[in-house]
Amino acid sequence: MRIDSGTPSLTWSERLLQFVRQLRGEGCLWRREREEARLALHRRQAEVDLELEAERRKRQLALEQELERMRRQFQLELTLLERKQQQELQDYERYLAAVDQLRTQLRQAFVHAPEVIVLTIHHHAKQLLDRMWEAEDLHQRLQREQEFVKFLTTVYEDTLQAASADGEESLLPRRALRLMLQPPS
Repeated sequence: MRIDSGTPSLTWSERLLQFVRQLRGEGCLWRREREEARLALHRRQAEVDLELEAERRKRQLALEQELERMRRQFQLELTLLERKQQQELQDYERYLAAVDQLRTQLRQAFVHAPEVIVLTIHHHAKQLLDRMWEAEDLHQRLQREQEFVKFLTTVYEDTLQAASADGEESLLPRRALRLMLQPPS
């Protein structure tokens, strides 16, 4: 049974050889297409890797810049806080020096007063100063400051009164002691 296709007829072996060549050609074509697809995939993977690396570097740079900005900001805040603490420490030291002068003034104004009275008044003034300094909120601090100023004013008035007493010597700073004995507000 021969099918006439208008081409000279081929023998069975020739047809088999042609079929094998055709299969080989299709196989080579398929392998070439597959290799091109594999190369395209590798190229695309390399492009994606480069894009990801560029994005990673970009994000890393942005994070480093943000970190540096935050570091500078925190350093500035720390410097300001250190200055503020240093100033507060200096102020506190000045207050303590003034309270120590108060003890000397009391000793000079009330020569005959027992040392323990002078030390108690001095100690009370230091306690008021500490309570004022350690107050947590502004309202409490202002209230403690008023107590401190009231006590210092009373002590000062007692020393002035003792200094201006004409022949009549005051033995004790009575108003300051009375104020100390009042219950705390």
